[in-house]
Amino acid sequence: MSKKLLGIVIGGSVGGLFFIFIMVLLFSPGVFFKGMIKEWLGNTFGGRARAEGVTFGWRKGIELSDFVLLREGEKSPTLKARKIRLKCPLLSLLHGQCILRLLEVSDMEVTKGLRASPGIGVSTLGLKASHLLFTDGLERGSEWPIGGGHIILKDGLLTGKPVSALMEALGQQGGGYAFESISTDFEAGGEGEIYLKDFLARGALFDLELEGKVEADQSMDCNATIVISKEKAGKKVKKLFSSSGTDALRIPLSLGGDLSTPRVSIKTESLVEELFKSIF
Repeated sequence: MSKKLLGIVIGGSVGGLFFIFIMVLLFSPGVFFKGMIKEWLGNTFGGRARAEGVTFGWRKGIELSDFVLLREGEKSPTLKARKIRLKCPLLSLLHGQCILRLLEVSDMEVTKGLRASPGIGVSTLGLKASHLLFTDGLERGSEWPIGGGHIILKDGLLTGKPVSALMEALGQQGGGYAFESISTDFEAGGEGEIYLKDFLARGALFDLELEGKVEADQSMDCNATIVISKEKAGKKVKKLFSSSGTDALRIPLSLGGDLSTPRVSIKTESLVEELFKSIF
């Protein structure tokens, strides 16, 4: 009799613990996943992740508040964001991977290169934005992220060598490119290349249309078109308006070379064609 009672008590205790575990997993999954999420983010981007708040829901995904990413051995943050929300299949997290379906970031700032593959750092533009939204599907391949999607950025500032080279070619000066919105489709290949399509930036100084690719060795090969108004053009460009007879000019450009030492050149034949169209 005592053995039967002992079995019932033990069985009931184990069953009760299992029931509590299931209830917590269903209604408060963040209790189990907070540490794993921070560790995964740190490993993915090559640093140490901190967040004041971490929550997880089966529908809303992962949410982090006051997020900071520090690179190893550095005191100033590489990435800061007021709020981050992302969605990916839970099984991919459990296997230490990520199949990203949605990423939404508020008040973000990127100041240094993030890591795209173990041991490989990637130079990046300095970026501030009030809002970032990524949709579609992106996952880590054997070495590089693969997949693609659509990105929208709102109200921010771009800085870095490619930006300063572009502004210098247009005869403009400033601390960076202030934009109202940036949107682009992209595809990431297995060898580390990123293809940009339908890239459109609307900014205070000029609008930018762009298509091309950025390679794993941090070189780029892109065709771009600057749309600039006469009152915002620098001295190098303003003289072109006397030939065009218009208040806005489309300037075709070629962007190449390394991201740290970019080459920006005006495509002369295309520019003559654009001027010819504007005149007639």
